[in-house]
Amino acid sequence: MRIVLVGAGLAAQRCAETLRANGHDGPITMVGAERHAPYDRPPLSKAILAGERPDLRFKDVDVSLRTGTRATQVTRTEVVLDTGERLPYDQALIATGAEPVRLPGLDHALTLRTLDDALRLDEAMDHARSIAIVGAGLIGQEVASAARARNLRTTLIDAAADPFDALMGPGGGHHLKTLHEDAGVTLHLGRRLIAASKNVLRLDDQTTVTADLTLVAIGVRPATLPAPGNVHFAGDVTGSAHWEAAARQGANAARKMLGLAPRQDPPAVVWTDQYGVRIQRVGDLRDATPNGDLTYHRDGRLSAVVLIDDPAGVHTARRMIKEAA
Repeated sequence: MRIVLVGAGLAAQRCAETLRANGHDGPITMVGAERHAPYDRPPLSKAILAGERPDLRFKDVDVSLRTGTRATQVTRTEVVLDTGERLPYDQALIATGAEPVRLPGLDHALTLRTLDDALRLDEAMDHARSIAIVGAGLIGQEVASAARARNLRTTLIDAAADPFDALMGPGGGHHLKTLHEDAGVTLHLGRRLIAASKNVLRLDDQTTVTADLTLVAIGVRPATLPAPGNVHFAGDVTGSAHWEAAARQGANAARKMLGLAPRQDPPAVVWTDQYGVRIQRVGDLRDATPNGDLTYHRDGRLSAVVLIDDPAGVHTARRMIKEAA
């Protein structure tokens, strides 16, 4: 069976690993638009900007890898590349990921999605004294943490009044917000950007923010590729937008290709490292209500737990949520 994986990120890698682990010994071709071999993305904001140079590579799982190459078309039998080459397949996965959303008038601003983006931002921060970050989601918060560690004057702007709560719920969000305030980050929350030049941002309350460097981190949009109904999809192209979701979807796509039942996965974990503190969310916050500081319930049952500097607690939290369900 010939398998083509369009995309070379986490979802495609987990798909390839699962195929090999379950006995597939046929050809697997992985097509990646970036020039780099497949790598792990979390260290881009968690480690590289902190001055570390971690090993980013995924393990080798015996695939034919095409880097710096894009798929331009997927038919029911072939994947067409921008080189003109056609790759016939029996099973195909679309895992093309997502692209950062940009803002009009901020063409000069940086984004953070790829290894090249991280290296570019790292170098720019070496030569800057201040940074304005538009978007206080996971990426924006982690870049703010890294910027303060490098003693940059840091401003974090978000249209939402409670972006920290959106990530970790009111309890965990309070801890995140306090970390940034204590580190000296200037917060403009519930504020929209209405005008921008290279070094000046103007907000809807007429506040002006000046900075040597601007990062836009307001989210991503799926890097869609039209495909017929016989292919599989996994990762950020589906709108999942989280590391663990991409890993699960890639693995389950492989199992489906092989005619195996999907695994029943434990409650998902989302984590962030900021100011030397690891904060993890286990489970699902959607439609949940706080019950105390760091636990959340839905329909009277435990649905999510936030852990602060307690990685060992993930197993217990997962067990408690599973038992409650």
